[in-house]
Amino acid sequence: MGKSKSVLLSLFGLFLLSRPAWAWFNEGHEIVAVIAADDLTPTARSHVAQILGVPADTGSVEKAMAAASIRPDTEFREEDRVTAPWHYIDICLQDTEKDLTARCPQGNCVTAKIDEYVRRLRDGNYDKWGAAGDLAFLIHFVGDIHQPLHAATNADRGGTCQRVNVEPVEENLHYAWDDAVVAVMEKQLETDQPKATARKLEALYPAGDNLATWKPGESEQIAWESHQLAATDVYRPLGIPERPCTLDSCDPATSTPIPLSLAYMEHEAPIAGRQLTKAGHRLAALLIQIWSSARSGHPPVPPSERHP
Repeated sequence: MGKSKSVLLSLFGLFLLSRPAWAWFNEGHEIVAVIAADDLTPTARSHVAQILGVPADTGSVEKAMAAASIRPDTEFREEDRVTAPWHYIDICLQDTEKDLTARCPQGNCVTAKIDEYVRRLRDGNYDKWGAAGDLAFLIHFVGDIHQPLHAATNADRGGTCQRVNVEPVEENLHYAWDDAVVAVMEKQLETDQPKATARKLEALYPAGDNLATWKPGESEQIAWESHQLAATDVYRPLGIPERPCTLDSCDPATSTPIPLSLAYMEHEAPIAGRQLTKAGHRLAALLIQIWSSARSGHPPVPPSERHP
């Protein structure tokens, strides 16, 4: 290997290790957005298009929703750090479904924020980020809640403390699920762009009746579903024992890297694909519902935004 190539690979490795713990990273969120855009009814698509300032054709809405889906990580998190805990809900492995409310103190978690931004978009009662920002948060959070490690913790802060050895290189278990598992999934699908990946996932996992509606309490139900998936398909196959429930610190054992074998990654990749597809279908169902039950039959106009 030449010296210049070696340097480039080293720099790339440092880049991988420096990235923050954002669910699915950009690629996954864009996949979710494209799938959702494909499922929208003309009415819902019209509302989304007007809020995002694009024509109401499917292609334009796909592109705009994909761009909006990453704004909470690339813009809003830096603008206001108070938004950081909105992306997840820390449910300990030994918790039961009854513990979900306690794991969302003062409504600062992903389940409560999904419900809040649904209300804001339905009522036209936007916060400081306005209509487009509020829609971006909702698109993003529905993606987040389907990432298993955004609804589970095992004395490891959702896997961000658990060091791993894996290819593609990632620093911790959470990053591996955000990105490396998705990369393996795309390799299996032979795709390398969000739109192409979304198309293949839609064909593999079409929306069924169970994904076509968004029921009251759905955000907590999805969080619990993702939590159970973390227990059975993230932690258990790795032989990671259930640790005492701690939310603000990490067990010392998490500093010892655990290997994520190729077999593990290839097994988890389709699970990630199903989760991303579920997120897209469910997001579409939610957006359709918002504007079928909104007070006005017309798309909200951003310049007339109201603030609480």
